[in-house]
Amino acid sequence: MHFRLMLGITALACSLPFYGEADAQPAPDQGSSVEAMASIQEEPAPTKARKLNILIAAGRVSQEHDNENRTFRFHSNLLTTVLEDTGRFRVRVIEDFDAIGTEMLEGYDAVIISREGRDNYVEPAEGVGPRVDQALIQFVKDKGKGIVWFHSSSVQEEDWGWPDEYNKIRGGSVSADDGLRRAPTLDFIGQVDTTAHPITEGLLPEIFFTGDDFLVGARVFPGAKVLMTVNDDIEWYRRADWPNKATVPVPQGDITQLPNIGKPQPVAWINEYGRGRAFTIMPGHDVDTFRRLDYLVLLARGVEWAASGDVTLPRPDILGPNRFTPWPFFNGPDDHESRWGD
Repeated sequence: MHFRLMLGITALACSLPFYGEADAQPAPDQGSSVEAMASIQEEPAPTKARKLNILIAAGRVSQEHDNENRTFRFHSNLLTTVLEDTGRFRVRVIEDFDAIGTEMLEGYDAVIISREGRDNYVEPAEGVGPRVDQALIQFVKDKGKGIVWFHSSSVQEEDWGWPDEYNKIRGGSVSADDGLRRAPTLDFIGQVDTTAHPITEGLLPEIFFTGDDFLVGARVFPGAKVLMTVNDDIEWYRRADWPNKATVPVPQGDITQLPNIGKPQPVAWINEYGRGRAFTIMPGHDVDTFRRLDYLVLLARGVEWAASGDVTLPRPDILGPNRFTPWPFFNGPDDHESRWGD
């Protein structure tokens, strides 16, 4: 069960001007007091911040994410729970990409893509069609909204049937020439650039991942900003007995000749395109990742930035007296206004 902390406003504090001794003035008569009071402008009550409306566009994924042990709705449920716990977002989920169109996207601030378009990891993915492609491109490029490329949708291969403009929006691409492959490990350390952007400000410089994965060979375009990298450790390949039948070709059978081997690989980055913004994040495969506080902050802030261009979410303090804060740790006040009225 997902618990939320309800915060209420319990007091209203008022302040009056203070005059020091050096500023003391003779007591005014009654008339001047009335004039002085009339000149005081009452500050308007603060308005509620509008909730950011997020659409999770889920769909066909590989058996890595849809099998007898987990449902393809797993990611949608986790993402919804985390984002709404901040108090900053209202989330809706759609599982039919064909329903996406220009009119349908009205009112949303960002779309999270959680789709591969294939059943098997080694198969080419199917695109979503020109009408949906155009709606998503216009949503970002022309209308100034946001798009989030999450986990398995974070990169696209050349034969996926997705338009190349998605790469321009994403600010990055992958290809066999750049050494595209899945790193042969489930445990790795994300190196966070804590000075890169307000999204990473205050985060720990390292995030430990277990039971997750990422792709090697992403090439980030000029102008995009990398937020987190993972070093492609050659020891992973030695322990996995590369080369083997499940891997990409290895030049002359020598793993030291693999493109990008031993180099930092971008796994989270942001990019501005047209009037809009894109946030890409590779890690996010399983529940263990979603227990990592700094991952949750990186994820939520990245979505917030893509949706609004701003970063306002704090890093929750869950130490000391706050150590019993329930997951997912934000438990933000549900006091934002939404176009849905809730």
